[in-house]
Amino acid sequence: MMKTILSILSLLLIPGFSHAQTPDFSLIGFAAMNGGTTGGLGGEIVTPATFDELNAYCTATQPYIILIDREFTGSNPDASNPGAPVRRVIKMASNKTLLGVGSSGFINQISIVINSQHNIILRNIKFTMKDVPVDLSGSEVKILGTNSDPDILSISADLSSIPEAERMTRNIWIDHCEFYNEDPAVMTDADRYDGLIDIKNDCQYITISWCYFHDHHKGCLSGSGNSDNYDRKTTMHHNYFDNISSRIPLQRYGKLHLLNNYIVNCENGLNVRIQSEAVAERNYFKDTKKPIFGKVSEGGTATELDNYFENCNRLSWVHIPSATSPDADALNESEEYNANEYAVPYAYGAFVTEVADVPEIVTTWAGVGKINSDPTALTPPPGGRLNSITFAPNAVTDELVISLQANSDFSSEITIADIKGNTVLRKKEWVHSGRNEFRFDLRPFSTGIYVCRVHTGKEVIVEKIFKIDN
Repeated sequence: MMKTILSILSLLLIPGFSHAQTPDFSLIGFAAMNGGTTGGLGGEIVTPATFDELNAYCTATQPYIILIDREFTGSNPDASNPGAPVRRVIKMASNKTLLGVGSSGFINQISIVINSQHNIILRNIKFTMKDVPVDLSGSEVKILGTNSDPDILSISADLSSIPEAERMTRNIWIDHCEFYNEDPAVMTDADRYDGLIDIKNDCQYITISWCYFHDHHKGCLSGSGNSDNYDRKTTMHHNYFDNISSRIPLQRYGKLHLLNNYIVNCENGLNVRIQSEAVAERNYFKDTKKPIFGKVSEGGTATELDNYFENCNRLSWVHIPSATSPDADALNESEEYNANEYAVPYAYGAFVTEVADVPEIVTTWAGVGKINSDPTALTPPPGGRLNSITFAPNAVTDELVISLQANSDFSSEITIADIKGNTVLRKKEWVHSGRNEFRFDLRPFSTGIYVCRVHTGKEVIVEKIFKIDN
């Protein structure tokens, strides 16, 4: 069985619970594909003390493991100094890990933006934009003093400063975080804060796991409109949604695996819109008005596998009558959705929770303070040896695929150099026992001869690669 790249953080016991009760928090899903998501692995471990230090580490070109051991609060310019910097947006660069320490990591009124970047991990951090000052003078709400939406986390791929062909975001893992703003019954303006997590443009290989989302109007969005036509790939598993009005998530286009989430006291749940393909599996919906619905005219689809609906209001006709939601009405015909034939492309069976256990497991383990945040747990194991390795194709037009077989777990480094010896690509990869597959986009490379080296710590494998035009 193929094994994709898993978590670099080892699992430790939480006091008061036995090992048998502790879930496996390893990385699974789409973020474990495409070479895996390792964040700042191999980079310096740092602990910023000020916003400026935090921002400098997050935006640096080199990898960093950034420990968040305190609250960071955004600030606006001094009214007497219009040129003062607005400290309310952090634009993340590739190859970073933000890891909260214990339960103390808190990013308050600071929007995190990931735009056309790769290989980023956010773990064990509490986020909110509650009471952030906003500018209401234009047609859209913006954070005061910026051109940014008041999303807590924005994942996109439309950075105008790079060529259009390079505008993509890949391999993002959001794990054991908390996202919230205000109770919708109190803050009745649904546009005041925008989304908790919004994903748009060409963003793929994203996993959102074991997070706690609560007290907000618009939860999570994938696709900003019907023209945002990209094959986004997202896994959302073991998340806890409480008191969210809509978008859990709202999906346009692309693929979604919604697994073992607990959705309670919410209005609208999964909303499959234009040409989307979702697999909703063993999720537990309680006291939620419309757990799953679509827009049949747009062709959104959802395959349902063993979901549970307790005291919900409106369900697809296939669930009517419902023994667990006896008062539920059928969706309007326009809100129905069809099943699809999409097959989830990764192994996950060992991580599945029985649907009856989802409320207890998810409420116990989702959110901050549930994982080990000791930076020494980030140390990779020593190098190993490969049983086999292949490079395909030898003459590459767009994507190089490196497949390898190993008997143990270890860290490796893959480099590609041009014929003059200049390194044009360098990436650390986590190798696991079994079959591994790493994919590299060579479309930006010029035609010619390249040398690919795979360093395992105990051996170096060298292969000549030819880059050709289509």
